[in-house]
Parts: sequence; C-alpha cells; structure tokens
Amino acid sequence: MSSNVAKISPNAHLSIPDPEWTEFYAENANKVPQLVGSPQHLRDMMERLKVEATGMIPQITGLSSEDIRIKTSDGASILVRVYTPATKKGLSPGLVYIHGGGWTLGDLEGEDIACRAMCVNGGVVVVSVDYRLAPENPFPTGLDDCWDALLWTRSQSHSLGIEQDCISIGGSSSGGNITAVLAHRARNLGIRLKGQILRIPATCHIDCYPPELNLRSLEDLKDAPLLSKRSMELFYGYYNPSDPSNPDVSPLLNTNFHGLAPAYFQVAGLDPLRDEGLAYANKLKEAGVPTRVDVYPGVPHAFYYFPSLTAAAKSSTDLLEAIGQLTKGELK
Repeated sequence: MSSNVAKISPNAHLSIPDPEWTEFYAENANKVPQLVGSPQHLRDMMERLKVEATGMIPQITGLSSEDIRIKTSDGASILVRVYTPATKKGLSPGLVYIHGGGWTLGDLEGEDIACRAMCVNGGVVVVSVDYRLAPENPFPTGLDDCWDALLWTRSQSHSLGIEQDCISIGGSSSGGNITAVLAHRARNLGIRLKGQILRIPATCHIDCYPPELNLRSLEDLKDAPLLSKRSMELFYGYYNPSDPSNPDVSPLLNTNFHGLAPAYFQVAGLDPLRDEGLAYANKLKEAGVPTRVDVYPGVPHAFYYFPSLTAAAKSSTDLLEAIGQLTKGELK
C-alpha cells in the first residue's frame, strides 16, 4: 500500500483540467504546438505561430526600447533589449529578463509583449537577453551569457536609469531555470539581487529527480499539451550538460538555499514541470527566503500565451503585483 501511495503526487488535484482550458483546447488544438522535433523544426513552428499572432495581440505603448550589443566573457557578443518607461523620472528598479524555449528556442520578440507590460505597468526598466541557444551553443553558453548580461546591467545601471541596488532577475521555463542558477551565483559572489521571478521553471534535470521528493508530474503528465516528457528529454539533450546533477543545470540539487533573493513563482497545474517547481519553492521557504507561489490549476505549461484564458489574465495581474512587492521589499 505504501509503495502505491508514493506513486501519487500530492499535487495531483492540480492537474484536473480547467473547464475553460478544456473548451479552448477542443476548439484550438491546432494552435497549441507540441514541442517535439529537431531544433530547426521547432524554430520554424514557433516562427509560423508568431506570424499568425501578429496583429492579434494589442500593442503596449508608453515606453521606449533600444537594442544594444554587449560583449560576453568569452569574447563573443549578444543583443539585449532595454525597455524604459516613458514617464520615468530618476532611477527606477531594473529587471533582467530571460526568455524560455528549452534553451533551444526563443528570442527577443517572443517575450516582447510581456517585457513591455512589465516595463509600463510594473514601472521597471527591463533588460531582455538574447542569449545564445543550444544545440549550437550547449551548456553553459546561454547561462553564462545571461550572467554577463546581469553584470553588464549592474555596471551600466546609472546610464540605463536603473537603481543598482534594486535589480531583479526573472524568466520563464528554461529562463526560470537560468534565473534560479544565477540567483545562487549572485549570492555566492556577494552580489545583492532585489528579487527573482520564476515562471513555470525547470529546476532539475529529469534524470536526477531526488526519489524522496516524489516528483510525479513529469510522468503523470507525460503527454500534456504543448510541453510533454518527450519535449524535456529533447531539450535537455540539446542543452547537453556533461553532468546533469550539476546545480548549474539542476538548481533543485543545491545544498544551500539560505540568503537567496526573495522569490516569486508561477506554477501551472497541468504542467509536467509542476512538481519540481513547487519543490524548489519549498526549498526556499524552508531556508527562510521570502517566497510567494501562485498556482494555476488545470492549465498547461506556458498557458499565459493564450490571452483569452482567465488564468492567463490572472497570471499577468499576479506578476505585476509581485514585481511591485519585490521592488518595494514587501514580498513575504
């Protein structure tokens, strides 16, 4: 009996499909990509979806944006896009934002609307990072690019209109993974971050789940819409870390969570990454890190890309509220 109990996720109730999602998916299954295939196939698919979405999403004004090329520590260069509120006076909080896409997909355009919303409605200067992608640039290239972007943001904070002691980092999915890793790196090096934002994060390589944590959602939701177990197998294969248990790949496997920046999590109930996201949040809570977790039952990974969903609208409102709490030091 006990062995059967161990195979049931304590979070299984969160995967009961949201009725609104069920209706949406029944009518729009062709608009919900399954993230499996070669890197080029996945990139082509995302480009097609991006073209189809053009004109459907309302534009957000009241800001300026500038693409800047910065040097990386290995002598290469990457782009960052800096979003600045038009009404800004004096120095503002800053947010270095890292897009998702399984370390393999994504670019500055994919998170443009989210970055605009955080800038205008959250009152922060956002620095979005166009880090180099796997498999052409495997681990740790993308990770180190994002670290370099954080250091650049700190060094250029005054010219960017950012208060240096009020810089947060954040990201979605694989970007959430990188965010978690960089929060540890910053703490270890004595660099103070105002906060960290982890939206639907990957926190542990799927070959390294600690048995005692009973992380079942990857298996229970292995055929979930959009992101499946097979998706994660492919993405980790493309990322290609030599040691999957390295905490720079699997931040859940760190042994010290004390002193990390206050953290905000968004977790989707129908997401194979659900349990590892919640487990990581619990590690932070146990270490006394101020942590807020918002869970959206019955919706899949990256649900907020479907703006007609009530859960998507709520996640946007929650995100802006959490940004305010982080920048004001009010997140408990």
